[in-house]
Amino acid sequence: MNNISDKKSTRPPFYARMHLAASETMDAGQYSEAVATLTSGAMLKPGFLGFQTDLDDDGNSVRIAYFDDHDSLKSWLSDASPLFPFAVTLDDIICGTGCLWSWLGDEEQEELRYQSVSY
Repeated sequence: MNNISDKKSTRPPFYARMHLAASETMDAGQYSEAVATLTSGAMLKPGFLGFQTDLDDDGNSVRIAYFDDHDSLKSWLSDASPLFPFAVTLDDIICGTGCLWSWLGDEEQEELRYQSVSY
């Protein structure tokens, strides 16, 4: 599995964050299967650059997938979604997408960080 450096200046621009654990109302097995499908699918996509694991603001584990362009990110999400178990959707797993353009100021990057892409 590819790993991405923790240094902000070396991070690729386009990313999606995935919750790694199911909510209490979801079937953990189906959720885990959907996360595995997303992870495997990312590694097969042109433009995929790697993963990073981190904690969100609530202390929950998230996996961040990085892509070198927006089209690759959208294609990955679009192609993986129909392969999920019936009870799991992209909205259940993806907790944020964004872009880290180096020429944007920190405030603009933070604003883009929480805008979703359409998949």
